[in-house]
Amino acid sequence: MIPVVHPSLFRTGALWCLSLLGMTSALSAQPALSAKSASPLQSEVERAAAALPAGGFVFAKISGGQVTFGSAGQPGPAPGLASEHLVFEIGSISKVFTALLLAEAVEEGRAKLDDPIRKFLPKSVALSSAAAAITLEQLATHTSGLPSLPDNFRPIEPMDPYANYTVDQLHAYLARYQPEKPGPQPASYSNVGFGLLGHLLEHLFGSSYADLVATRITGPLGMRDTAIDLTAEQTTRFAQPHSGGVTVRPWRLPTLPGAGALRSTASDMARFAEGLLSKEPTALTKAWTLICQPRASFGSTTRIGLAILIATRDGRTLYHHSGGTGGFRSYFELVPEADSATVLLLNNDGPEPAAVIASSHRPPEATHPATRATRPENPLEPARLVEYPGVYAMDARMRFTVVLDEKGRLQARLKGQPFVPIYHHGSDRFFLRVVEAEYQFNRDAEKRIESLTLLQNGNEIVAARVAEEVPAVRFLPPEKLAEYVGHYQLSPTLVFDVTTRARHLFVKLTGQPSIPVFNDADDHFVYDVVPAVLTFERDPTTGRVKAVVLHQNGRDQRAARLMAEESP
Repeated sequence: MIPVVHPSLFRTGALWCLSLLGMTSALSAQPALSAKSASPLQSEVERAAAALPAGGFVFAKISGGQVTFGSAGQPGPAPGLASEHLVFEIGSISKVFTALLLAEAVEEGRAKLDDPIRKFLPKSVALSSAAAAITLEQLATHTSGLPSLPDNFRPIEPMDPYANYTVDQLHAYLARYQPEKPGPQPASYSNVGFGLLGHLLEHLFGSSYADLVATRITGPLGMRDTAIDLTAEQTTRFAQPHSGGVTVRPWRLPTLPGAGALRSTASDMARFAEGLLSKEPTALTKAWTLICQPRASFGSTTRIGLAILIATRDGRTLYHHSGGTGGFRSYFELVPEADSATVLLLNNDGPEPAAVIASSHRPPEATHPATRATRPENPLEPARLVEYPGVYAMDARMRFTVVLDEKGRLQARLKGQPFVPIYHHGSDRFFLRVVEAEYQFNRDAEKRIESLTLLQNGNEIVAARVAEEVPAVRFLPPEKLAEYVGHYQLSPTLVFDVTTRARHLFVKLTGQPSIPVFNDADDHFVYDVVPAVLTFERDPTTGRVKAVVLHQNGRDQRAARLMAEESP
């Protein structure tokens, strides 16, 4: 089992995960750009690439029928290759292709969205009545109730986790799966659900997923470099995947290709976008129209069609999806009202391209960072501050957590991000100094805090206070955090890379993003994105940290600290 974060084919790119956009860059000392004329997108891509230890970005920007390509960092396997023709894994953007295949099946009368999955599985797969009733639409909207991954998903090779998962294993899982309740259920991202959808489409059409994509989507659009299996020539243009500064393996998904197996180039993805934006009818026009119809809520500010995420930006409808595998990240968006689209590909596992794109659309800050950092506050007495700590839910997945630190300062975090101080302005409103954003705490009729509203970039996101215990968090001084920084060998191919910034530890396991962990006891740190804990071991003689133990899913996995000369 992959420790800490299951291989989830990152990710949807839903905009709720970017609501404190800019915090990461604000908390990290990134090199300044040289003064030159550059588009906001080029500038943000260069800024993000400057912090990469390996790999780089390639982007395509489509606007008014014109396509512009650009790159930053070192994405190519060799010098001299045109960046727009470099091949990347696009991960979960493959789900959009899967949804288009489903829409074509519907348009051709081969299937209906409310058809049950039982209709397209081999008769040898015996399902419970509740599982058999799951529909194609529920699979395509993540409302089936299926988990992210099946419970028999146990990778043989952690660096290529899907490679050995078989059709027999998928069928065995489905045969014993029992939904908690009938669908549709609240949307919850499911890779096995979309992998199953691709599998069903293979049965429905009588052809492999790769052939379906080639004959129905990429062939008609002239996307010659979009495929699962690469030719020898395409392999020479394949961008080497990285996790931080470490080279990692490409991923294979033989049983679940519909969840994230495709590879493509910026040039091909630009062709894809142009085909979807075309004012003239194309082979995909009807299918694209069908998948773009909103069908369910996905987070507090986003809707989902068939695979595609639907949001608004600057008053315009935005259709988007992110993707990612072990050493790649990607993002794809279309804004038909502006006749524009953007594609961003990265051969590293961070940062998220969706955040880079969104940063390029941020309006100019009303205050200069230096001014913001010294903005005066209107201090509250300690007896008033105790009203605000709590857990505030945006939706079933995302939480704000507000705590008081050891100095009596309020600190707030969004799930998956570090805590940052917030400063009182007045009338239950607090501001941040690291980014231009404010929190407004809202009271009920009895004057009790019942919710908070994040105000940023013209957006207002409300989160209701919930009856969850406020976690105990200790904010350690930099010299104490520095004791944990280093590399810890979990297996021959997996290393924990522990770093520090913004008064927090960040832990990155090979092939996974860097995630903050939070101290609540001596040598004890807790994740907030998954139910997992890290405890650090010390040498009893020297007191030096010598190992870390991951406690997750009832298992304790120890990783010894590498000496400096052994660090990757």
